[in-house]
Amino acid sequence: MAEMSPAQVVAFVRSVAVLALPPDAQVAWLHELFTGTGRPVDELALEFDDGFQLAPAFIELGWLNAAALPALEQLGVRLEAMSGEHNAELWHVDGLAHEDWDRVRGLARRALSLLG
Repeated sequence: MAEMSPAQVVAFVRSVAVLALPPDAQVAWLHELFTGTGRPVDELALEFDDGFQLAPAFIELGWLNAAALPALEQLGVRLEAMSGEHNAELWHVDGLAHEDWDRVRGLARRALSLLG
């Protein structure tokens, strides 16, 4: 296993927390990250996916609660189901108000409650 850093698990948990935020707070987060370059909504999913790939290692190290893994997997499946050209409208700032993103927020809140 490659050496893990606590900063990686912190970034992952933060990504889940950002997915749980209301749409206006998500837009503000994206604006902070990408001032002047637009707000690439897909960055919300990309940050989650980067950390999710490491979730088994975080669990093995005792940094994440294994009970959260099924909820994190559901969140990943939901985000994956939203991908693709046929869902392009979901990946613009206005798309964050769509019911698909409401489902993501609910799944993210559930995962956060289990991460402890």
